[in-house]
Amino acid sequence: MAATSEKCRKCKPTYQRTDETRARLSACLAGKPKPWLRGLKRPKVARKIAEWWTPERREAKREELLGRNPSARYHGLSARSAARLVVRIGRCERCQHDGTDSRLGVHHRNRDKHDQRLENLEVLCHRCHMQEHAKAGETGWDRYHQKRREKASR
Repeated sequence: MAATSEKCRKCKPTYQRTDETRARLSACLAGKPKPWLRGLKRPKVARKIAEWWTPERREAKREELLGRNPSARYHGLSARSAARLVVRIGRCERCQHDGTDSRLGVHHRNRDKHDQRLENLEVLCHRCHMQEHAKAGETGWDRYHQKRREKASR
């Protein structure tokens, strides 16, 4: 980006963007809320939208999406919900690792990604998650080719 602003030469002359100018602007804006960062520009509208999404409407939308794409990976457990679950539990349920070295993720105990009941979900670190799937023979090239054959036979 150029060091000068050429936004409107007719209205006002260009100015130099110096460190002093930047510091003055930062001082003016310091401490002021930035609603565009949190989507709070129109709280009344946000409240109406939140009230509109009743549990019944959410379930109807979930069913509609499931009807459109029955083989989708997740129905009911969004990435946000999964992240909330991981934060709430905060550690691997097998090795008690806190996720500092290896990310934490959600594992479906019965291998059915459509089953989002809390008793079917388990928070595991990446290492334990891979070990779990490797033990069941669900990783590697054999599994990859098995899935391709299953898809081709449908």
